[in-house]
Amino acid sequence: MLPRGDVVTGRILLVGGTGFLGSFVAARLVDRAPIVLARPTSDLSVLPSALEVRTGDLAGPLPLEGISTLIYCASMGLGHVPALVHQLEASGIKRAVFLSTTAVFTRLPSRSHAVRLDAEAAVEQSSLDWTLLRPTMIYGTARDRNISRLLRFIRRWPVVPVCGNAMWQPIYVDDLAAAVLSALDTPGASGKAYNLAGAAPLAFKELVRTAARAVGRRVVLLPVPVAAAVAAASLTNVVSVEQVRRLVEDKAFDFADAAHDFGFAPRSFDAGVRLEAAALKLARS
Repeated sequence: MLPRGDVVTGRILLVGGTGFLGSFVAARLVDRAPIVLARPTSDLSVLPSALEVRTGDLAGPLPLEGISTLIYCASMGLGHVPALVHQLEASGIKRAVFLSTTAVFTRLPSRSHAVRLDAEAAVEQSSLDWTLLRPTMIYGTARDRNISRLLRFIRRWPVVPVCGNAMWQPIYVDDLAAAVLSALDTPGASGKAYNLAGAAPLAFKELVRTAARAVGRRVVLLPVPVAAAVAAASLTNVVSVEQVRRLVEDKAFDFADAAHDFGFAPRSFDAGVRLEAAALKLARS
């Protein structure tokens, strides 16, 4: 990894900086004086107070004056990326790190799947000095929409329904934020896509048991047939049918190339979920 400034010069524009991951990336960028793009309705309280904010929206041209580098932490499944890539090329901006997702590898039907694939293709076929990062499920604070809910559920209820026993490999949010900056600073990461995940895959049942230990609970796992879970989802709308089917799809990914190229070394789920349980004040006393 080269020293800062040997790789990135000029100002960095952080897109999606008020999001879950983006706020952690913003905190790690403070000493580089980045500019954060935010909608007028964005909650700026999640950002360090010292950062400069420019108002804008992905539906229109971005304010790129004085920008040499882009970090894109917004969703790539909303259709904005191809037009953004053209704007970056026209503006002479070269270095760009885009956050995609390992969900691009799903075999299940999804409304955003084709959009994400088109977005990745636009990046890969561009003249940009690009890096694509594809994280698995991100967790770590109350702002995550999966593990935080699981922890609260386990803390309240002793029986946890489980559907299948697929392999999971969630990534702790600050480990991912660190990887964003490491990839940005590594010349060898240019023109490459990386899958990023937690330290090791674990079966869903073991993930639930590990989360239960973090909040000091003993749980009983109640197996639920996939067909029954899909039927319940279609009737109740509590979760989508797509979400249920994703539960039984393996989500384990090798990250050896990221470890080799920029030293990616994520923490275990046990370590990360204990930090999250403590942050949520759910840890056992």
